[in-house]
Amino acid sequence: MAKIHCLMRAFVCLIAISCSLLQAQERSPVVPSKDAPVKAEKQADGRWFIDFGDAAFGNVEITSPDAKVGTKVSVHLGEALAGPGALNRKPGGTVRYQGAEVTLKARTPVSPEFSWKPPGWMKEGFLSLPKGAPEMMPFRYVEIEGAPASFSGDQIRRVSWSVPFDESASAFQSSSPELDAVWGLCKHSIKATSFLGLYVDGDRERKPYEADVLINQLGHYCLDARYDTARLTHEYLLEKPTWPTEWRLQSVILAWHDFLWSGDDRSLKKHYATLKGRAMIERRTPEGFFEGWNKGDITDIVDWPAGERDGYDMKPEVKTVVTAFHYQALVLLEKMATHLGKSSDAKEFAAMAEATRKAVNEKLWDESRGCYLDGLDPKSGNPSSHASAHASFFALALGLVPEERIARVGEFLKLKGMVCSVYGSQFLLEALYEAGQGDKALSLLTSNDLRSWRNMSEKVGSTITLEAWDPSLKPNLDWNHAWGSAPANIIPRGLMGIEPLEPGFKRFRVRPQTGGLEMAKLKLPTPKGPVLLELRGKEASQWSAKLTVPAGTAAEFHLPYPGEPEASLAGKAATPRVLREERGRKVIGLGPGSWEISVR
Repeated sequence: MAKIHCLMRAFVCLIAISCSLLQAQERSPVVPSKDAPVKAEKQADGRWFIDFGDAAFGNVEITSPDAKVGTKVSVHLGEALAGPGALNRKPGGTVRYQGAEVTLKARTPVSPEFSWKPPGWMKEGFLSLPKGAPEMMPFRYVEIEGAPASFSGDQIRRVSWSVPFDESASAFQSSSPELDAVWGLCKHSIKATSFLGLYVDGDRERKPYEADVLINQLGHYCLDARYDTARLTHEYLLEKPTWPTEWRLQSVILAWHDFLWSGDDRSLKKHYATLKGRAMIERRTPEGFFEGWNKGDITDIVDWPAGERDGYDMKPEVKTVVTAFHYQALVLLEKMATHLGKSSDAKEFAAMAEATRKAVNEKLWDESRGCYLDGLDPKSGNPSSHASAHASFFALALGLVPEERIARVGEFLKLKGMVCSVYGSQFLLEALYEAGQGDKALSLLTSNDLRSWRNMSEKVGSTITLEAWDPSLKPNLDWNHAWGSAPANIIPRGLMGIEPLEPGFKRFRVRPQTGGLEMAKLKLPTPKGPVLLELRGKEASQWSAKLTVPAGTAAEFHLPYPGEPEASLAGKAATPRVLREERGRKVIGLGPGSWEISVR
């Protein structure tokens, strides 16, 4: 009988594991759309060159109404050009190209067949295609050789796949065409890379990673009020975490964003125990630092590729960046525990977070330089002498910097500039906006230097964000990596300053920092309806704002200049409630409706 009970328990465990894995594999639906080419030209050598205007994941359909039986054509698809009117068939790295022969059928669409395999070094995690979706690839350009004399651009369409995406749910326009182009690049990147129904690490790996998901998640939230893709990818990674230390810590941040933006706490409740484990409390030193790993199955990463770390001192096992993520996990776990009524847990997390904050600011702050050091040796307590930008911008973005030090850290980062990867730029820009360095952040968003989004589109030639800033910085980069799309969320959250303060946007903040822009206007989707914000003027005497606060919400508006607020609601003069003053500027409370605001 005991043996039977053991077998039954084992069977139940197997069922539970199988169900868990099936749940982790759940995805958002993906849907096809048909795209017409923006250009179809017959070249002097007889080739047809076709441009769809931007890259997407899919295939082509060729319909030839009068094709003779057995007519074969060669079809070539790819992401890069070799020159004007010529597809690059040997792009190198992991830039995509495939060619195939197709037999035309009269009045019946035909498509080339692709083959796609994971890299040889990849042991697991390469996702299969969603149910009902054919094999596909990312491409913008097509060449056709051997086309019938009657062929024209009307006979080819691209069938591209993505999660359902409402293009009209969000919009951004400003007085800077360069900034608008960066927004458009990143918006398209979020949509185009959702072809598997989960967020993945580009087309090379087709595998989720937590850091990619964080940037995807925030970008998707700012573009369309859909929360399922981020939630499902996050839950997948709770089952199958990846190797970087900070990536695992980020699962707590993913869970909190899911709740904060959507207002839905079901996933939070279900996975709370797993999320507690992601903080890896057992790795805390007695002082409150986080002791990471320099080798092994889990490894500290700081930034990637390694050459984008601003010389970070990777030798200490206590790293400021990793400790900052641990700190943020503790802060958010306290909030989760409070929401779930787990007061004992909340008290414990709060105490640990405070100890970590105190330790970092006592032992890793460099008063002479106004910045944070890269780490320390946990045995001797001796700090590193190196101070990278990363140690300071992660500390600031993740809440470790006391108010009295924020301005100095901001000045330090302003002088450093863009000395990080496309992933690191998410946190650098968050830190700059937190420090009130809106002018510097805007200059980085609109730059055309090597490390810039304009370099990706204007010089490299991609219409989806790259895995790294430039091929010179990562030779095997891919051209379809949404972790390079930070401006999709930074423009709404940093430059326009809109972020939820209470779950489901019950209350939200507006803290604009538009720098030298004469005008900027945004439509931001929320569960309560769109927030509309239009800002004009770059000096206090000229500045004005129009804000639509959806029904069921309330806004905290941070005036960008000192002075008294003047406001109207639905065209009638109104006296806004002054909530408090921060950094010498009034914060006012605004209820639902259409507001106009200025500063006297």
